Amino acid sequence: MVVEAGVHRPGLMRRHADRLLPVHELIVVQAGMLPIAEEGRRFEVRRNEWVLLRAGRRHFGYDDLDGKTWFYWVCFGDSTDAEVDDAIVSERRTGTVSRPGRVRAHFEHLLEDQHRAILSPTIARSHLQLLLAEMRLPPIAEARDEAAPGLAGRASAFVGEHLSEPDLSTACVASALACSPDYLGRVFRASFNETLTDHIHRLRIERALTLFRSTGLPADRVAAAVGFGDVRYFRRIFKRRVGLTSGQFRRLRPSAGDGMAEATRGSSLDRFLDAAWLEEDLGP
Repeated sequence: MVVEAGVHRPGLMRRHADRLLPVHELIVVQAGMLPIAEEGRRFEVRRNEWVLLRAGRRHFGYDDLDGKTWFYWVCFGDSTDAEVDDAIVSERRTGTVSRPGRVRAHFEHLLEDQHRAILSPTIARSHLQLLLAEMRLPPIAEARDEAAPGLAGRASAFVGEHLSEPDLSTACVASALACSPDYLGRVFRASFNETLTDHIHRLRIERALTLFRSTGLPADRVAAAVGFGDVRYFRRIFKRRVGLTSGQFRRLRPSAGDGMAEATRGSSLDRFLDAAWLEEDLGP
């Protein structure tokens, strides 16, 4: 069970104490670097890293702490405590925290319950199990790679729901999904074989083609309807993706109001469109 938990604040001591504890100690560094040793093994524990010091072994600071180092700590169990999962304790001695915010929240809840004197053995064990489970999670890069397809799918769904918003971008989607734009960009490209920006442009141009075919809206209103705030940028992206200017496309593809004319001219129109697509540049 938990014996005691606390926070080592910056400047509290010049060097970590030299001691032999009858309990295990888990330390999670929040800033700076903790130089600490257990018997003959030395650790340099940095921000968002943890170290687990075993019961019954001497551990001590082998160098001075800087003025910024602070960390959470929790002491628990003993060498004969059946409540301690030996498989967890012996599995790894140090590592990187995969979810720093979650770990900080667990420690703060533990410290709050300890301060309020409601840390019963059952509650203490629950806090401890949550913390040890966090230590067992794979490094963040591995966790992200496993979650990549799901993240890419959520990004695609978000784009579909917000396609007409002019400020839609990789940064906007990343912010909504709580991840970095660079990471989201890599994951999306690996999953869909196109960049997120290209994906947005492709869907917008596809929607613009539908509007050009089915309505008589001018190019500036079509651009606004599909999320382009600048009609000149819309025209540039349209020609890049379609191979025709919006005006050329509209002349080749009559709107729905010209249904009879389109029916009578359909076959010749398709042949002309196919030929036009083969030209590299049809002019402005």
